Amino acid sequence: MKKLTFISIIIILIALAIVIVINLYPKEVKINAQGIIYRLGTEHLESVKLVNVNIEGKLYKSISGERRFKGTIDIEDEEIPVPLDQRKLEIPITSDGWGAISYPYFVYRSSDGGTESTGIYQYGSLVINNDFSKVTILVSDRNQLNDNESEVWSAENGQMITVPATSRSEAISISNEIMELFLKGLKLK
Repeated sequence: MKKLTFISIIIILIALAIVIVINLYPKEVKINAQGIIYRLGTEHLESVKLVNVNIEGKLYKSISGERRFKGTIDIEDEEIPVPLDQRKLEIPITSDGWGAISYPYFVYRSSDGGTESTGIYQYGSLVINNDFSKVTILVSDRNQLNDNESEVWSAENGQMITVPATSRSEAISISNEIMELFLKGLKLK
């Protein structure tokens, strides 16, 4: 009887270890797809552009369920004022799928290679679904509508990039789907 109990406990522990390893093993993220860059609001229906988006990295999950993306996000024709060798991102993902896209970087002195200054470039935020197959990026931009010099994003007129999508209506549908918890009942138009 003791031998049967011991074997049962070993089998349960092995099964538990397998489940933990499967859930905690980093998931490879590789998205190279066409998306849509657009501005929200019914007055901006014509401001739509197709854009290629390349996202590569790994999605890590901790025992407590917290997720973190480590990798790169490249968007066609987007100028990011951060040195190429410092564009690796590490983005904590909240339970509702949101994470801030921030590029911390160093500026080095040309004379001796020492650090001259540091900076953080805030590109925007991303919202993902559970398996990272659908992505919406909320792009921080200068609010040209109000002549405001600060970087802003709003649900009324914010600029967004949604992948994969081939039309504005599909992009908004995907965004509303994956941002449901983040938006707390608000529907994008």
